[in-house]
Amino acid sequence: MNTMELLSKKLIELKFPNNTSRQNVLKEGDKSYEGFVAGYVRNLWGGINKRGYSISKKKISKRCEEVYELACKLGLEQIPDFKFTSIQFNKNYKIAKHIDRNNSGKSYIIALGDFEGGDLLVYFDGKDAEPTRVNIKNNFYTFDGNKYYHEVDDFTGNRISLVYYNVIKDFDILKEDFIKNIQEKPYVVAYTTDVYDINKMNINLEIILDSGIPADRIFVFCKTSEILKKYKKTLDENKYCNLVIGNRNKENQDEFIIKYFPENTNIVFMREGEDPWGCQEQEQVQDL
Repeated sequence: MNTMELLSKKLIELKFPNNTSRQNVLKEGDKSYEGFVAGYVRNLWGGINKRGYSISKKKISKRCEEVYELACKLGLEQIPDFKFTSIQFNKNYKIAKHIDRNNSGKSYIIALGDFEGGDLLVYFDGKDAEPTRVNIKNNFYTFDGNKYYHEVDDFTGNRISLVYYNVIKDFDILKEDFIKNIQEKPYVVAYTTDVYDINKMNINLEIILDSGIPADRIFVFCKTSEILKKYKKTLDENKYCNLVIGNRNKENQDEFIIKYFPENTNIVFMREGEDPWGCQEQEQVQDL
C-alpha cells in the first residue's frame, strides 16, 4: 500500500474534531463541520499581527498527528518543490464559496477517499461567473485561494480534502525566533496607553531611549485598534519594536502583556500618564 492509499484509508477511519472557527466556509445555517489544521498557524494577538510573534505550531491530538505526518510524507513525494507550513483537513463537507484569508500565495489541494463527484469549483472570472471545474480526486491542483473564490461540488461517499499552504508572510516572525530574541534581552519595556496623545508618547519614548534602552526592547500596547492605527501613522517606528492591540475589555492590561511574552520574561511595566522611570521603574520578573 503506497502513501496515498494508506493516508486515504486512515482519513476515512479517523474521527475528525468539529471545527467552528472557519465560519467563511460554512453553508448557511451550519455552525461547524469536521475539519482541523495541522502545522503552523497564525496567532492574532489582540486581533492584529505586527512585529511580535504571530506564527506558532498548532497543537493537535495524537490521532490527528499520525495522519498529519503521513500527509507531510505525501506532500514531499508528490509536490517536493512546494514549501508548505500547514495542511488543512476537511472531511465530508460541501465547502461553501469563499476566499482564503491566511494563506500566503498559492496552495496545493487534493481530495482522497471513496467518493464520487466533489469537483473543486474555482471562479477565475469573478465570484458570480461560470466556475472552472477541477477533478482533484487523488490529484494535486494548485491555485491562489486568496484571489479566487472556490467551493466544492456535490458528492457522495467519503471525501477528505487536504490543502497544503504557506501561512508565513513577509512581516511574520516564528514563535521560536521571537522567544529566542526576547530571551537574549535582559528585559523588555511594556508601555500601555488607552488614549492617543502623540506629544506625550514622543516625550515618554524619548526619555526611555535617552536612558539607554534600545528601541527593539520597547513594546507599545494600545487599548484599541483606533489608537494603534493613529500611532502607526504618526509615531516614528525607530522609537519602538512593536505596536500591539491589548485587551480592550480589561482596564488592567498586565495579564494580557504577561501572556504576550514568553514565560519568565523580565518585563518593565509602564503606563500612559506616569513618569516612565517613576514608581513603575522596577523590573518585574513574571514566573508563570
